[in-house]
Amino acid sequence: MVISIANQKGGVAKTTTAINLAAGLSLEGYKVLLIDADPQSNTTQVFIHPDIEISLEKSLYNVVMKFAPLPAVIAETRYSNLHFVPSHIRLSGVDLELAQALDNRSARLKRAIDDVRDKYDYVIIDNPPSLGLLTINSFVASDKLLIPVSTAFFALTGLVQLQETIQMVKQTQLNSHLDILGVLCTFSEHTNVSRDVEKQLREFFGGLVFQTVIPKNTALEEAHSRHTHVFDYSPKSSGSLAYKELTKEVIAR
Repeated sequence: MVISIANQKGGVAKTTTAINLAAGLSLEGYKVLLIDADPQSNTTQVFIHPDIEISLEKSLYNVVMKFAPLPAVIAETRYSNLHFVPSHIRLSGVDLELAQALDNRSARLKRAIDDVRDKYDYVIIDNPPSLGLLTINSFVASDKLLIPVSTAFFALTGLVQLQETIQMVKQTQLNSHLDILGVLCTFSEHTNVSRDVEKQLREFFGGLVFQTVIPKNTALEEAHSRHTHVFDYSPKSSGSLAYKELTKEVIAR
């Protein structure tokens, strides 16, 4: 199954969710490929120290723009069952480059992933905070979307546009089977604002909202700075326990 983590609004824990969901699935014994499709490369920096320069030829850019086979850029991690594809800053210009392409430019990532689907139980894609052609490539390649939403003021801004983009992908036959796997409440705090936003999300999306809520937890951010996932860094933290529950919900769905 290919799952895109997406929301064009930044700061909603997309990368944190991609990393820890991928890690959680791998710890459950599934073979997982984590793809960093965000030019900011935050996921990549968790697995490769930022002082180490990522080769353009060994990044997702080379797959999307140069048609390199995906296995050529897949990197191993020190964690069993978890592989990943690095991002590169050059991905920030991919939307402009793809706009000039004459082929089926929205299906390039799908074609690449199709070649390795039988080798992985899950492919998790961390997307940029935008709805450009790079994100459309991810949507076309995906079976499901997981949408993290921060339980903060203005959190619902942009969700209508995201839904319109999903419908566009389905109705234009780019990927008629694309569905939302679930909506995830993140950065939850014991405040009236958090409670109000979560209530609004559950009223709007109904059963699509995961029962699991990701709390605001320093261990999640600290794990990133230690170049690891939260299960490794702080297995008993509230963040770790929450992502473990999310992993179970994703498997069940």
